[in-house]
Amino acid sequence: MKLVNPEDRAAQVLRALIDSAVDGIVVIDAQGTIETFNPAAERLFGYRQEEVVGRNVTILMPSPYHEQHDGYLSRYLGTGEARIIGIGRDVTGRKRDGTVFPLHLSVGEMSVGGERKFTGILHDLSARVRMEEQLREQTALARLGEMAAVIAHEIRNPLAGIRGAVQVIGGRLGPDGRDAAVVGEVVSRIDALNGLIQDLLLFARPPQPRPAPVEVLPLIAMTADLLSRDPALQGVHVDVTGSAPPVVADAELLKIVFQNLLLNGAQAMVSEGARRIQVSIAGSDRACRITFADTGPGIPDEIRDRIFAPFFTTRARGTGLGLPTAKRFLDLHQGSIRVDCPPGGGTVVTVELPLAAQTAAGWTAS
Repeated sequence: MKLVNPEDRAAQVLRALIDSAVDGIVVIDAQGTIETFNPAAERLFGYRQEEVVGRNVTILMPSPYHEQHDGYLSRYLGTGEARIIGIGRDVTGRKRDGTVFPLHLSVGEMSVGGERKFTGILHDLSARVRMEEQLREQTALARLGEMAAVIAHEIRNPLAGIRGAVQVIGGRLGPDGRDAAVVGEVVSRIDALNGLIQDLLLFARPPQPRPAPVEVLPLIAMTADLLSRDPALQGVHVDVTGSAPPVVADAELLKIVFQNLLLNGAQAMVSEGARRIQVSIAGSDRACRITFADTGPGIPDEIRDRIFAPFFTTRARGTGLGLPTAKRFLDLHQGSIRVDCPPGGGTVVTVELPLAAQTAAGWTAS
C-alpha cells in the first residue's frame, strides 16, 4: 500500500481548490510578480497562465492603477499602511485585448517559507453594473414619462388654442403682407413645439407592442416611398435588397424605427453628389439583420458614444429623440442597434431583430 505524504496531499487539495474556484485567483510576490494565475483568472482576463506568470501584475490594470500599484506595494511593505489588503474594494481590470471592466478585489497576505505573498480574489462585476445601469435607466424613463404626461396635458391644449387664434388673426390679413408671413412662421413654430411634445411622449411612454408576423423588406420599401415624397428629401435614393424570414413585431413601431434611421441617413448627406442609402436585409438561424449604409461624412468618434442619449443632437432644430426612440423600440422587440463608421466614409447602422421562433417565448412572457 502506497502512503501519501500529508504535505503532498494538502498541496494537491490546495491546487484543486484554486483551479476549481469560480472567481479569479492571482498570487503575487512582494515585487508584484505573478506566481499563480488560476483558470477562472484566465477566463476573466483572456490571458493564459504561461503568458502572465513571471510578469508584473500591473498588466491586468488600466491607468491610473497601472502606474500607482508598485508605489502602493512599496509603501505598504515599508510602512504597513493598507488600503486594500484585508479590506477589498471595487476596482477596474484590463483584459488581454485592452477591454476595461469592473471587478471586486479582495487581497490577503501570507508568508510562505519566510517570503511575503499576496493573494487577490477577483470577482467580475460586469453583470451587476449592467443591471444597475438598467435600473437607473428605467427609473429615469419612468420619471421622464410622468413629466411628459404633465407637459402634454398642461401645454398641448393651450397650444392648440393659441394656434387656432393665430390662424383666425392670419385669416383677416392680406395674403401678401409681411404680417401674414409672420403668422405663418408662428404657426410653424407652434407645430414644431407640438411635434417635440409628441416625440417626447413617444419616447418616454412607448405603446405596448402588438406583435404579428412582419415582412421586413416591404415595410422598409413602403417607409422609404413615403419619405421620398418629402420635398426636403428630394434626390435621396434608397435601395433595398436581400431577404429574410418574417419577424414577429409591431409593424407600426418598426415603421417609426426605419423612418428615423432613413431620415438620419438622408439628413447626414450633403446635397452635392450622390445621395444614396443602401438597405441590406439578411437572415440567419436566429435573427434578421438590416443594415442602413449612407454616403455621408460619418460620425466623429467623440460624438458616436452619445448618439443614443436623449436630447443629444448636432442639428439646429433636431430634438435628439430619433435614435433614442429607435433603440427603445428595438429593445421592446428584444432587438439591437449598432452604429459604425467605416474608414472609407459614411455611416452603417445595423439593426438585428430575432426571428419568430426566437421571440415567441419573450412575447408570451411580456
